[in-house]
Amino acid sequence: MAEAGYRVTATGRSDKPRPNLASTQVRIAVGQDALPMIAGMDLVVDAATPYPIALHGRDTAGRTKQAVLRSKALLDAAKQADAAFVHISSFTTLPRQNPSALSQIGQGVLRGMHDYFEVKQRVEDSVRRALDQGLRGCIVNPATCFGPYDLKPKEQAFVPMLLGGQVSGLVRHDLNVVDVRDVADIVLACAAQGFPHVQVPVFGHTVSLRDLASQICAITGATPPRLEVPSLMGLAGLYWMETAFALTGRQSPWPSLPMMLVSASYAATPTAQQIDLHPNLRPLPQTLQDAVQWYQQIGAV
Repeated sequence: MAEAGYRVTATGRSDKPRPNLASTQVRIAVGQDALPMIAGMDLVVDAATPYPIALHGRDTAGRTKQAVLRSKALLDAAKQADAAFVHISSFTTLPRQNPSALSQIGQGVLRGMHDYFEVKQRVEDSVRRALDQGLRGCIVNPATCFGPYDLKPKEQAFVPMLLGGQVSGLVRHDLNVVDVRDVADIVLACAAQGFPHVQVPVFGHTVSLRDLASQICAITGATPPRLEVPSLMGLAGLYWMETAFALTGRQSPWPSLPMMLVSASYAATPTAQQIDLHPNLRPLPQTLQDAVQWYQQIGAV
């Protein structure tokens, strides 16, 4: 957005350097309370809904309530500032494209296994109500995002773990991946066109996890994992491992949420709203190449 001419203020809870903003003219504001900063803004983009990683965390109901209250406070501040509001949600809240009865059952089971899904749904619902009541803006629901600029801890990022030999096996599953920069382009197009759509699902390229891993490993010459198991088997193993760790009062080094999100992903094609705003996606090989270069740049691989 800064490159497009916007004056951008990025807020966050950490005062650590942000290499993904190093070459931009973005003002960085550190602190827990972003609300005072919204006054005078024309557009608020909420891409940081707090959600639980651990399967068996403490006070899960309280954390869900806190996320919803945070969202409501941001929405109220945007209304008071007469600012537009864009909420970056998740593909997990969308209805499936042409779902089978079995896939519907599977998605229902997944949603009951982890608080992540409830947090995402309830926060999106609160934004939708505000939009229905006249707030300018939209909800953007991207598929699984890849590309540069990721600052997640290495142990939570698929590409560094894969290239570092820390992914011992894969599951047989198709997923849809989209370049994070395509998502940003769609947000820009929404703002430039006056938010012609209330909700914009954003899909990219459908690829098997095996093929995705092979393409990533080919960039550096790494050897992709050879073990491949059914997705249900892989998810069950991680789920029970995380549960066993929780029973001993510890957190598993291999949380099951990433595998749940892989299992929740599905083959999909770009939607009409998406094509209307941004018809040309970046090629998947370019996305993966740029992602690997980014992780190399920040020393994650």
